[in-house]
Amino acid sequence: ACGSTEGTADDAGATPQGTVAPPGPSTSASVPTKDAASAPDAVANDASADGSIDAPTDGPKVPPIVAPANTWTYVPIPGMVCGNGSQTGIAVNPASDPAAPVLFLLMGGGACWNDVTCLGGAASNLDTEIDEAAIRADIARFPILFDRALADNAFKTHSYVFVPYCTGDLHAGNAQKTYRLLTKSQTIEHRGARNLDALLPHVAATFPRAPKVVIGGGSAGGFGTMLGYHQFRAYFPAQRLDILNDSGTPIEPSGSIWGDMQSAWNMRLPASCAGCTQDPRAILPYLATQMGPQARFGLLTYTEDRTIRSFTGVLLPQQFSAAVSELKTRLGPRQKMFVVGGDDHVIIKQNPLPSAQGVSAVTWLQRFASDDPAWDTVGP
Repeated sequence: ACGSTEGTADDAGATPQGTVAPPGPSTSASVPTKDAASAPDAVANDASADGSIDAPTDGPKVPPIVAPANTWTYVPIPGMVCGNGSQTGIAVNPASDPAAPVLFLLMGGGACWNDVTCLGGAASNLDTEIDEAAIRADIARFPILFDRALADNAFKTHSYVFVPYCTGDLHAGNAQKTYRLLTKSQTIEHRGARNLDALLPHVAATFPRAPKVVIGGGSAGGFGTMLGYHQFRAYFPAQRLDILNDSGTPIEPSGSIWGDMQSAWNMRLPASCAGCTQDPRAILPYLATQMGPQARFGLLTYTEDRTIRSFTGVLLPQQFSAAVSELKTRLGPRQKMFVVGGDDHVIIKQNPLPSAQGVSAVTWLQRFASDDPAWDTVGP
């Protein structure tokens, strides 16, 4: 038998205050600002001469993160919490060039939105403190993104930002909920959207000269790249913003699942996304109109992804495959897919990386990152 859920939701507009102080000795990564209005998809430029930015909520300026180049530094972020209420942070690895593009990776780890899913283990790390050691272990799983010595790495000259995931809400929630099932009870901080609000002003202040930001993510983090785009845009108003979404496949869930997720998490959907509350597929035309004339949206997915099937309730492999094919008909002109046959999950962590229709994932990523006109949708 299932118990009831209860909890509170609140507005997450406030940005963090105070100085972020990374542990251990480091060298400053702050740099003189450069007017980024020359970026292809520039909207405005709020960078100040001292390297800090004005938060969209007119809050106080925040300092840039101080960290050495070409190495990972763990940075606790005030106001950034896990599902159990413990503080967490991010990891940064600045490039040698202060004007390099920035690659974010939003981590995945399931999701939960009711008594059964939250108390049944559908979301990872809800009871765990995500610290430096845990983040470093996750980073090591993605050499194709983060190994600067790897010749095939299309992002080896980028600055890196790794965002952990421990809130069970696709990086999009702002609520506290208590779940009950039989004799078990657990209160979860679904604060993924508020965590983005906590970390983004610090990252934006750290990389004011970046001409482009790639918002990457896998699984739940892949959904976060889309659902959190409007938050990234608020803190990077002058930069081109690309999206690299691996396995956050926005098909329509069965039954009331999509509405139940929104209710449980107080989901922070973009206000101007017509239809997003009814159907997650509506995020594609929304992004097509919001991302600018040169920005790219890349979605990698398996045809029968068993993990996303279980979370969306689209359980039959052929039904999921048909939904993936239908997504192709919704793509805008700069939205492309890399589709691999099979029921595995998250392409960029595979070793070796798979191919689709004779095009390797490595080649597809390189074409994505380099603005190669040959970049296109491939796969069944």
